[in-house]
Amino acid sequence: MKIVVDENIPGAVQCFGQFGQVVTRSGRQIGPEDVLDADALIVRSVTKVNQALLNGSSVKFVGSTTIGSDHLEIDYLRAQGVRFCTAPGSNAESVVDYVLSAICRLDGLLEKLLAGGRVGIVGYGNVGKRLGHRLSALGIPWLAYDPLLDPQLYTCLRPLDEVLCSSMLCLHAPLTVSGPFPSVHMLDACALQTMPKNAVLLSAGRGEVVATAELLALIDSRPDIRLALDVWEGEPEFASALAQRCAITTPHIAGYSVDGKKTGLRMVAAELADFLGRDLSLDDGGESPVPVVNCVGDSAAMVIREAVLAVYDVAEDSKRFSEIIHAAERGRQFDLLRKHYPPRRELAYCDLRAANPAMASLLRAVQGGI
Repeated sequence: MKIVVDENIPGAVQCFGQFGQVVTRSGRQIGPEDVLDADALIVRSVTKVNQALLNGSSVKFVGSTTIGSDHLEIDYLRAQGVRFCTAPGSNAESVVDYVLSAICRLDGLLEKLLAGGRVGIVGYGNVGKRLGHRLSALGIPWLAYDPLLDPQLYTCLRPLDEVLCSSMLCLHAPLTVSGPFPSVHMLDACALQTMPKNAVLLSAGRGEVVATAELLALIDSRPDIRLALDVWEGEPEFASALAQRCAITTPHIAGYSVDGKKTGLRMVAAELADFLGRDLSLDDGGESPVPVVNCVGDSAAMVIREAVLAVYDVAEDSKRFSEIIHAAERGRQFDLLRKHYPPRRELAYCDLRAANPAMASLLRAVQGGI
């Protein structure tokens, strides 16, 4: 059995090697010649898996170790009888950690939210739900917008115009181009201008939810609004004019934790084992050391910031990104940042300590407990 795998999936060779021959390729460069005689294809979101890629191939299983499915031509896969799967929720906690790190890094934002400032969440799926849970644990108010869900089942759901009136707006909607509520370019500068003074807009879902031109128009008319962007239209290319006006810029790595990648890998491996009728041995490189953080702050904001930034400081990723904003080959540099991304653990897997019992309870909330 031949299995073609994106080379940027850590532990994939060990994990999928139990099923057959593993061949690694650059995710963006996987072409028809790579999969012609393959039996299975394992990708991340950068690979477009469609008729153009698979036509005439022997691929019967496609697995994506990421949470989205907009890179898969699902109707074609179904018509061809190709079994496929994604890894919903696998890196959701990693994305929430990213949001918390941005909150801790943007001057005054954490204090504002702890004092009653509200977070608005657009897209109440795996990430949105986990973000809401973590914010509630920290005592931060929030509301969500998701037209695909029944507001009678989720009391946190509100109309979009109400959610936009938040101190921080977090975009986590999946990318859809059809249906009653397509998310592509769903927000424009006019709508976003209703955000409060000095608000923050963070986007860590798909770049196409807001057009680049609309974000530039927003900053032109509302320079008080701070942008934290992890996703971009046309990735790996991105608009340098927009990037240089953001408070935080990163190359689509919000969900790039070691733990999130490992969870996604294991979910897809389990699906492939089921497809083949085989037992699964989870050999994916073993466990990473658990970071230990001793917090000494004497206020809620100090302890939260100390803990979060000790585990993951988004400013370091933003600094690396700032160095490629004006590069001649921005797209290539964007992918290199992703390919050589340093190992990062999720807060939930860390040992966070505080001598004060009240602060220890707060650290459990930082990790997702209450």
